[in-house]
Amino acid sequence: MNSFFRENSAFKALAVFLALFVWYLSKESGEPIQMSFFTPVVFKNVPDTYQVESDPTQINIVALTRNRESFNPLEIQAVLDLSNSKPGQTPYQISERDILSPLEVKIARIQPTQVELSIEELIEAELPIEPRFQGKPKKGFLLDSIAINPSTIRVQGPKSIVESIKRVMTSQIDLNGLDNSLDLIVQLDLPQNNILIRDQDIDYYTAEIRIKSLPIKKRFDNVPVYLRNTVFVSVINPSVFNVFVEGPAEVLNSLQPAEIYGIIDLSKTEPGSYQVKPKPVTPEEITVLQQWPTVSLWVKPDRLESEQEAGLDIFR
Repeated sequence: MNSFFRENSAFKALAVFLALFVWYLSKESGEPIQMSFFTPVVFKNVPDTYQVESDPTQINIVALTRNRESFNPLEIQAVLDLSNSKPGQTPYQISERDILSPLEVKIARIQPTQVELSIEELIEAELPIEPRFQGKPKKGFLLDSIAINPSTIRVQGPKSIVESIKRVMTSQIDLNGLDNSLDLIVQLDLPQNNILIRDQDIDYYTAEIRIKSLPIKKRFDNVPVYLRNTVFVSVINPSVFNVFVEGPAEVLNSLQPAEIYGIIDLSKTEPGSYQVKPKPVTPEEITVLQQWPTVSLWVKPDRLESEQEAGLDIFR
């Protein structure tokens, strides 16, 4: 066999020449070639307030072309004119005139020849943002609040989808081990890919997490009592009382004597003797659970002079 090819080198050379010659004639003849490919379905003249979806989203085309070197199937599209479209489900018959190509091609086949269009009105809505969280703060602390800032988001999407959305949730916020308040940038979980955020001027959304310590209880003895709005000479006994309160540990443990006291308002009190409970005055984070004893009050018929009144009633 090897000797045959060695002895017939001229024959081999002729065979190669003939193959090249046939290829050249085929190339130069300009005979059309047939190609099969998939092309996307796109739309033109769609009103800004409409969203359009096609089923299927692409079609198969068989085309004949003489432009062998420059033909690119990716440049061919099925372009549907929807200038007269209305919302709803509607079939669209695709013909050769809907096929857009930068080169001259002959469409041999379109499959399928009809697509189902879903045309829906686009609407906007302002939706509340709610936090999604898991875990618990460190022992001795609890979650006071989580506020999202901004608290709402403006979205745009198909009417049927937007109207079904009541709120937008954040991504998961982990509270495990927290012992102090902090602010976090959070992502939003939009329910559909075809929902657009219209708040273009907002760069990010923040979760403002407020952590507080568990309340403790504490007793304060000999809390001073002051008279307010005295008109007559008045005497109290005792001039101090005791309170049992509840509040955040950091507040109670740092409370100064001047921040807790009791007052008795005498603006509408006539001369006589009374048993009264002073009104405790404390920081707003503190709750008074119990107070004792009751204070005895004697209001004499002697009216105070204005100068005395001003000097005695420093809390008036």
